[in-house]
Amino acid sequence: MALSPEPCMDNAARRFAVALLGIAVSIILFHTQLAGALIVRGDEMLVRNSYDGASNRYRRALWLDSSSSIAADRFIFVSLQRRTPQALRSAVGVASAYLAKRHDDPTVLFDRGMCQLLLKRYRAALLDFDRAARLTRDPQEYAFAGWAAKRSGKLSQAVKLWNAALRLRPGYRPAMAALAEFKR
Repeated sequence: MALSPEPCMDNAARRFAVALLGIAVSIILFHTQLAGALIVRGDEMLVRNSYDGASNRYRRALWLDSSSSIAADRFIFVSLQRRTPQALRSAVGVASAYLAKRHDDPTVLFDRGMCQLLLKRYRAALLDFDRAARLTRDPQEYAFAGWAAKRSGKLSQAVKLWNAALRLRPGYRPAMAALAEFKR
């Protein structure tokens, strides 16, 4: 008497497995588009002042597409709005993970520098602001680098950075004000 093989899965389990496989393939093929949709949803939540909801959407977008500068920037923005040490540390972690892959993104460098500044990690802020300034040649970033240098005790470097801002944009008020305050 020949035995007929028992089915490994019933029909419901087979359909469930096929559906899961379809979802997994979709995530692989469309991860960038899914991340973009999560960013849009996060923006909608941010408009409604739902910082938790927005942060969660941006974090999920980064999980799907870790090279998304928009998701990283928006996550950091929400953390800067919260201004809690936990949120700022989380933003530094997100920025650092992103910058490990794309180390020359001046926007995320500047954002991480802002978080470091608020956390009173002035040397780390100085490194980020200085690197962002060298990449963009933006006087604002040189001015922020100067303030971070001053707060970390590097006064001569602060003066050099503020002067660099003035060379790029003569009469740039934040740099002029910083130098005037320094001379007092």
